[in-house]
Amino acid sequence: MRIVWGFLLFFAAIASIMMGGLVMPVILGGACYQGGTEFIAMARAKGMNPSPRIILSMILAFFAVAAVPCIPGIPKELATTQSALSHFPILLTIGICASFFRLLFRRNSPPATIADIATTILGFIYVGFLPSHLVLLRNLYPTGTPPISNPFQQPGLAYVWVSLFIIWATDVFAYLVGKKWGKHLLYPLISPKKTVEGAIGGFLASIFWAMVVVHLADNVIFPCRPFQGSFWLAAVMGAAISIAAQLGDLCESMLKRDAGLKDSGNTLPGHGGFLDRGDSMIFGGAVAYYLISLVVLKIF
Repeated sequence: MRIVWGFLLFFAAIASIMMGGLVMPVILGGACYQGGTEFIAMARAKGMNPSPRIILSMILAFFAVAAVPCIPGIPKELATTQSALSHFPILLTIGICASFFRLLFRRNSPPATIADIATTILGFIYVGFLPSHLVLLRNLYPTGTPPISNPFQQPGLAYVWVSLFIIWATDVFAYLVGKKWGKHLLYPLISPKKTVEGAIGGFLASIFWAMVVVHLADNVIFPCRPFQGSFWLAAVMGAAISIAAQLGDLCESMLKRDAGLKDSGNTLPGHGGFLDRGDSMIFGGAVAYYLISLVVLKIF
């Protein structure tokens, strides 16, 4: 059953990324909505009582705004990731204010605690704001590049593909190296199985494979040369995204350990919950978006 669900998750993720458009935000947004319910359950396991309505509605709001450039017939000035991103501060402001106001008037005694408000805000930032950057990343274009109708040739596909390849390479090689040569525990209070050797192995492997896949993207697969031949950027991407992915994994483990849970949920038989499967991508995708935007596209 674990293998079957693993293949289903893999092919669903690959299909949504390849198709792009509205398919990716719908599928990824649905997964994060479920991840939001898992986060709420973890908070409640610690005796906190965040607002499910605020968390889940804000998660959907972030993905809805990130998906605006994908809507057919949208005005040109709105059909960019920069336009979508410019609305994120508005959403954050609405979400933070709504978290306070909703809990202020909740019919409990007392209405709310600091922890309730804090976990409400953390919930939609952690499971909504951060992962929605993967949708923004899928819609990125180099400056001056005309829109490409073929989803398999769009530069955003290359950006997501390389970023996820780095994350997967980190996870796979950290596991393989740690299993064979791991002797020193990385952070036993949080994750008793991860080792320093595994973390280093995943880090180095991600840099190597980042350079390989960036070269393939620029010179073999994508005619638009999405990375503009920047070989050194590939190494930087491999290093930065690998670190973000490994820290994301540890952060999710920290939340589960604090809540006294082994898995974030049981939605995916043999794999735990959606947060368990996507923990590395939550930070890795956001780091990838800003790194590519700043260094490759220079749009900030």
